[in-house]
Amino acid sequence: MMASQGKFKTNVKRHSLMTRITFYKYAFSTAFALLAVGFSLLLYFSYQDYVHPRHVYGKWIEIGTPKYNTEVLTLNANGVWRNGRFVTTQFDFNGQEITIQTGNGIAIYQLSGTFESPQLKRVNPKMPLQRFIKQGYEHTVDMEGSGSANNRRAVLSQHFKEK
Repeated sequence: MMASQGKFKTNVKRHSLMTRITFYKYAFSTAFALLAVGFSLLLYFSYQDYVHPRHVYGKWIEIGTPKYNTEVLTLNANGVWRNGRFVTTQFDFNGQEITIQTGNGIAIYQLSGTFESPQLKRVNPKMPLQRFIKQGYEHTVDMEGSGSANNRRAVLSQHFKEK
């Protein structure tokens, strides 16, 4: 009878050890799965926030043009306005590019600049080249542009003033 009790105690210890090991495996697997799901959700919601159009809402003012010919592009939840005129009810934003489809075709603007100087650059159609700065950040760029055309005008103006 004593021998059978010894076997019984050994089997109970072995069964108890197997149950504990199994419990730890399931607990670890469950914790790992929850951690993976949590990390995936964090990535998903971070990406959704990154591509939300509210990051480009506002007025965008053209850079490098004379004040009388400056284009103002306004983006908000209701649509797109160009120089105060309604253009379209929607636009697409993928985190890097804004796509605006109108009766004149598709215009694509790419985000450029920095957080301290948010800018847009038109990539389609390529000509004429257009760059925009978000309203409120105009002080971070030369709005009139210091291109060669402005330099030529200044030189010609100076030349004719002297004569």
